[in-house]
Amino acid sequence: MTDPVSSVSTPIDLPLRIIEGIFGALLGVSTALALTIVLLPSMGFLAISNKLQIITAIAGTLAFLYAYFRFGRPNCLLYAAGAFGLWAASNIVWYVNIMLGRRNDMFPSLIDIGIIASIFLLTVVYQHAFKRTQVKGSILLSILAVTFLVPLAVIIAKGITSQTLMTFLYFFACGSLLIIGLIHSIQEYPFILAGTSLFCLAFMIYPLREAFFPTYPFLTIIGTFVSAGFSLMVLGLIPAVSQNTNRSP
Repeated sequence: MTDPVSSVSTPIDLPLRIIEGIFGALLGVSTALALTIVLLPSMGFLAISNKLQIITAIAGTLAFLYAYFRFGRPNCLLYAAGAFGLWAASNIVWYVNIMLGRRNDMFPSLIDIGIIASIFLLTVVYQHAFKRTQVKGSILLSILAVTFLVPLAVIIAKGITSQTLMTFLYFFACGSLLIIGLIHSIQEYPFILAGTSLFCLAFMIYPLREAFFPTYPFLTIIGTFVSAGFSLMVLGLIPAVSQNTNRSP
């Protein structure tokens, strides 16, 4: 059963203020790293970015688990913890492969399947957390156009390969997350909307980077989109759910 979020406000307790402080700091570090990459693009920032993403995902998993027990065990927070945890586990494996020098052998792989599964799990979060609403058809059509036309262009350019098919899966997963999120009112929560948009942008660029520009230093910036996106999702989702004092079981 879903547990839609209401607009009733509740006082924020000390643990929630600590969570806000932690993810505000992670957002600040992500922003500073992004600016550094813009000014001084280098592949040397890749390891820092990878670690920051994993730290943020693990911290988000723990924050969602705390909020799950703190606020009456709403399904959406358990799914959110699962999505962040699955993403973190997949990327720990990804990072280990980087350390072993297997970057060029990594895309696509089962690691990508884990990441895509975590993206689809995030769509379940929004379905359980928020009420449905009407969205302009032009916005949804624009997302659908990007979701299908970009990977189609990649397939036309490179043919049907494991890389191009994985690119399609990434775009389909991200497009689905954006569309389902908008249909379920994330536009009413600026932090969640911004975080989801950054996260999806990162994973629409990621397969293109891996397929075409694996050593292009500027594109390491997308890692900061992920850590910033995660931080914004936590900063938006936990307070929103905490406002719901009358959830369905």
